[in-house]
Amino acid sequence: MSAKIGINGAIKIGKYFACDAHDPASEVRVVTHAHFDHIINLNSSLKESKRVVMTEATRDLLQVIKRKLNLKSKVLPARYGETLKWKDQKLTLHYADHIIGAAQVLVEDEKGNRIVYTGDFRLPKTPILDADILIMEATYGKPDLKRPPTDVIREALVKLVKKSLAMGPVHIFGFHGKAQEVMELLRNSGFTQPFIATSKVYIVTEVCRKHGMRVGEVLLKGTMEAEEVMKSGEYIMFHHASTLRTVKINGVKIHLTGWEFRKIIWKVANKHYRVALSDHADFTQLILYAATSKPKLVITDNYRVGYAAILAKEIERRLGIKAIPMP
Repeated sequence: MSAKIGINGAIKIGKYFACDAHDPASEVRVVTHAHFDHIINLNSSLKESKRVVMTEATRDLLQVIKRKLNLKSKVLPARYGETLKWKDQKLTLHYADHIIGAAQVLVEDEKGNRIVYTGDFRLPKTPILDADILIMEATYGKPDLKRPPTDVIREALVKLVKKSLAMGPVHIFGFHGKAQEVMELLRNSGFTQPFIATSKVYIVTEVCRKHGMRVGEVLLKGTMEAEEVMKSGEYIMFHHASTLRTVKINGVKIHLTGWEFRKIIWKVANKHYRVALSDHADFTQLILYAATSKPKLVITDNYRVGYAAILAKEIERRLGIKAIPMP
């Protein structure tokens, strides 16, 4: 069984499969989730590949994020744990705790050899799969990139939002998936204040609601109802993280970012905070996954943002497992 990460970011597994970027030689394209660095040249795959496999939630997210894509003819939605036989090999998607619809990929040949690609993930909710070859993300693959458990960070965020509402409206900035995770967290923590979302966040939130996330009522910014709520001054508004530096707000600004390692909550300025909430594994979790999976070889993703070369060295040093960054 062969495994390789190409210079264009394609995770090539076995004879037939390429994940998260287009590979003209692969018959089947797999999309692990809907973030931009995992849908590279998807339009080419929709034209040239025989099938494009993803979860139903990922397909629905892409339909609202990338409206020009034709997802009807080639896309084969797959459930977690459902196995697709393709000639002499098998493909199975498994749950990954990242954004809604995110998946790990398992490819097996007729002899039972197993290649696992984690995609982006977070422990402890992501199941750790046994592998002969493990391909893994390396976003926080540097030894000093460690953070407290996610539940501790989430609890601190809830307390910050409660405190901040006493000073006026709260504006939360996060990428797709993370913003909706916080909506659900706040609702489950008893927040009844109105939620407002900008258009980009709103359309993704509606997909998350369809697939079971409990976000409660969310108003679309710019509607009459949202404008009336904003006059009251007591609301929580969600913005896409890309607008952090351009949007002018009146109230408290909370930026959700996995790249905050100084403290769980870092006060940037008056009424401006960074919260260390990530939907990626930190260094400790990456090492734990590799140790528990027990592969003969680990390939770290050196195409996407992260520390693939450092992680590979640490896996060899700490675990005694051969590890190489690619490309």
